[in-house]
Amino acid sequence: MTDTPERCTCGAVLAENARFCHRCGRPVYELTAAEQEELSPTPPPAAPAIVIPPEPLPIGFANPIAMRVALLMSAGIMMMEMLPFLNYLFFAWWLLAGWGGVRLYRRLTGLRLSVASGARLGFITGLFAFVTKAVFFSITMASSTGRELLDQMVKQDPRTAEVVNNPSMLGAVLIMMLVMIFVMVVGVCAAGGALGAKLGAPASSRTEPRT
Repeated sequence: MTDTPERCTCGAVLAENARFCHRCGRPVYELTAAEQEELSPTPPPAAPAIVIPPEPLPIGFANPIAMRVALLMSAGIMMMEMLPFLNYLFFAWWLLAGWGGVRLYRRLTGLRLSVASGARLGFITGLFAFVTKAVFFSITMASSTGRELLDQMVKQDPRTAEVVNNPSMLGAVLIMMLVMIFVMVVGVCAAGGALGAKLGAPASSRTEPRT
């Protein structure tokens, strides 16, 4: 132990074995490294980082999960409509596709969709289903099968010959048919999505962002 001087340079009388002057705070003698480490204040522990979850994307074409769900549901519609006898229940498959898409999206993300978001997801599902239908319809009408169907229509109702033999009128009729199919498929799928969001039990307290 280093001998402690009797007085500090400021004139104060030092206590025995004092390290610092009680008046001016000056060190009485040079501290060792161990003593300096002992006297240095311990820094407080770092505060844990707060992890903020990313804001979920709204339902739309920029949402990759919504797009995958819509594609899967639209593929399911096409598969059911290709099966014998079950294809007559097309209205039910459209409705169930919209409802099932909301349920699947909720299971994948844990988000509770609003009625409007459920309808948007159903709309996207119906849009994909319609595009697939339109492609198949166009291919069928351009093939020999389509011509056979038109010939059968003429045989059943000779009055349709005027439309079938007129490319402009036939094109207008086909476009009207596609518009009607679009409205029906997209509308029913959107209704199914809205019902799925309204009637389904929420999987968590999180909700998708409002747009």
